[in-house]
Amino acid sequence: MRSVTTPVSRRALLTGGAAGGLTGAALLCAGAPASALAPAALQVAGSTRAFALGQQRSATLLSTGDLAVVAVDVEGGHMVGVTFPSGASTDTVSVRVRRAGADWTAWSDLPLNDSEPDPDTAEGRRSVTASDPLWVGALGTATVQVRLPRTDVADAHLQLVDAGESSALDTRTTLASPSGTKASPRAVPQPTIRSRAAWGADESLRQGGASYSTTIKAVVVHHTADGGTYSQAEVPSVIRGMYRYHTVSLGWADLGYNFVVDRFGGIWEGRAGGISQPVVGAHAGGFNADTFGVSMMGDYTSVAPSAECLESVARVIAWKLSMYGLPADGAAYLTSAGGGTARYAAGSTVKLRTINAHRDVGFTACPGNVGFTRMDTIRARVAQLMNAATGTAIDAKYAAVGGAAAFGTPTTAELDTPRGDGSYRFYTGGAIYWNRVTGAHTVRGEILAAWGRLGWENGLGFPTTDDSRAKGGFYNHFQNGSIYWSPATGARDVRGAIRTKWASMGWEGGPAGFPVTGDSRAAGGWYTHFQGGSIYYSAATGARWTTGAIRDRWAALGWERGMGFPTIDDTPTPGGKGWYNHFQGGSVYWSPATGAHAVRGAFRETWASMGWENSWLGFPTKDEYAVDGGLRMEFEGGTLTWNRSTGQTTAKRK
Repeated sequence: MRSVTTPVSRRALLTGGAAGGLTGAALLCAGAPASALAPAALQVAGSTRAFALGQQRSATLLSTGDLAVVAVDVEGGHMVGVTFPSGASTDTVSVRVRRAGADWTAWSDLPLNDSEPDPDTAEGRRSVTASDPLWVGALGTATVQVRLPRTDVADAHLQLVDAGESSALDTRTTLASPSGTKASPRAVPQPTIRSRAAWGADESLRQGGASYSTTIKAVVVHHTADGGTYSQAEVPSVIRGMYRYHTVSLGWADLGYNFVVDRFGGIWEGRAGGISQPVVGAHAGGFNADTFGVSMMGDYTSVAPSAECLESVARVIAWKLSMYGLPADGAAYLTSAGGGTARYAAGSTVKLRTINAHRDVGFTACPGNVGFTRMDTIRARVAQLMNAATGTAIDAKYAAVGGAAAFGTPTTAELDTPRGDGSYRFYTGGAIYWNRVTGAHTVRGEILAAWGRLGWENGLGFPTTDDSRAKGGFYNHFQNGSIYWSPATGARDVRGAIRTKWASMGWEGGPAGFPVTGDSRAAGGWYTHFQGGSIYYSAATGARWTTGAIRDRWAALGWERGMGFPTIDDTPTPGGKGWYNHFQGGSVYWSPATGAHAVRGAFRETWASMGWENSWLGFPTKDEYAVDGGLRMEFEGGTLTWNRSTGQTTAKRK
């Protein structure tokens, strides 16, 4: 990237039109995306039913030789597949269907699914062995026959997926191609990408939030291997069927592919988390990190993908590669995570191409024999699209968020960051920053001002998301933390283990709410106060949550300088009568009848040996206080007295 001989002070820009006077309402235009980490509100009807093949009466009647044909009577459904226990070594699986009043269809062979999550992930541990799914269209009243090795019948399940109905329509428009080459790399305009809402994703089926790599290094091209035919009108239903099969039947966190492209050239958002983000998919076991997956809908073993499909595959790849400054004909060094279908052992660092077929990284026929012969065609078209690009990555992001109408007019040229590791440009509505690892993202309003005070990219790093809606506010994630804003709390940074803990509690939608302080030093650790309580961290205790009367009592005793750091989260007592937290220097117990009180030293040891609050002493009703010769604590059922001379603690009933 070229050097900038007359750098502009970004801190000075905050006092001008770039941020001055912007309120929370100006942070995002009306059409801004919802939080990428929270499920959308859209709910779509659908179902997944599993039929144990070994329990069907036909399982024994139709068994002949080494193969068994099992018949299952069904009502409804659009897609079928067969699953087995994790690690099962099965072989040929075929299905055919007969609708009421119709003849049997031809047998369709279903290869075993060769896309998978990486093995050392929660998603990978949930995954089962399965065939690829087959789109059969609306079944109504029908019989499905499954032909499989007789030895596999007892453990196999027919998965019947009803894709549900959706009337949702939501598309992303194609970007105009701006002109002028500046500091950030040239970017290909974003093609039209239909959102998850457009195909009717039921977000309640997702298991957990999206997982992210630090960057994108390569793409892997697939086919879905579904030999069923589908019309253009059926495309959303087919995607919903795949989504249900991947999440409900296979146990994956979400749809495996980042993008799917239908045979008519439609591009669809696959796995949730943001189309411009480095979202970790489940498309290429061993190589899901630092890659994105584009899957052509269909079986391209013996037929070729349509010209429309190939063009859209090339366009979505060219757009995403250009966002991360990657060439069409480049090399990528990736480290395998291993797994059942991975071509390379775990820990192996492999030199791959920027644009790969699935069979380049896994033992698979994907994307089909004929589909594989089109890989050079895809690479050549991606290179052509990238060479023709004239705008920069920042220009493309500016157009993507609505240009001047949504983001205001430019107030600076596009400039290099002082270290030369990225580019930025300020507008009257905010700023756009680009880095090869993170891509281009918007930052606005009070979040932009707070990020500047914390040192820009030299503090929290480059933004990894656009400014996005939270529940009652807005946020940006950065490489080294996040900044959250609400009208009541302002813009506050959250980092490290405290941020991880807060995320596990549901971010701002959980009991903590928004942060009311930034990431702050404690005596031997760090803390952040939230609307609903506090998270304190030390190396010895980890990040722990405390709230309400327990937190207030701990605060009154001097926070971490008094009783040390919390060693657990606030926790309900086993009998459900109150709450407690253990600290390095004692405990605080609370009940509605007694309030919150600290129990320390010999009092705590004696009370614990008697059974805590479940003993005849019950909950503490008063903190320790001095008496002649020692100290005393009062409880619901009596007292504990410590003798200074003897060091003994005596329990006495009321």
